[in-house]
Amino acid sequence: MKMPSPLVLWKRLYSNQVRERCGALLLLYAIARWKVSKANAKKHLEMLCKVSEWVKQNRKKCYFEHSTYCLLKTEDPSIETWMNIDEYKDQESYEEFTKTFQKSNPDYAGLFKIEEKVLSLLVPNSLTREVYIEKPELRIA
Repeated sequence: MKMPSPLVLWKRLYSNQVRERCGALLLLYAIARWKVSKANAKKHLEMLCKVSEWVKQNRKKCYFEHSTYCLLKTEDPSIETWMNIDEYKDQESYEEFTKTFQKSNPDYAGLFKIEEKVLSLLVPNSLTREVYIEKPELRIA
């Protein structure tokens, strides 16, 4: 049985009424994880730098508030495990980005070209994507 996409689950569980009842803004986190062989590590890092440059130059086309790339601290000498966290201020921002971030949209052609190169460097089937919302009552500021 195929699991619904994270966005479908998000819509089912966290409607605007839930947000209003909470009385707080719920941050949304889009998290991707993937693996890269050490043989591809240098080229992979170069491509991630190009992604980062594109985003910096086209900031208004990206709806997230913050984006962070992390490298898992590991003892495995043959693989690097990466994670990217994009933080959105709310569900609407995330949905707006997912609507506009399409291969058919020429505004993102440059980014898609770079991302194709990034994807070609990944360990096959290692890319996973998930969407989380914060629990504001547990926030520590």
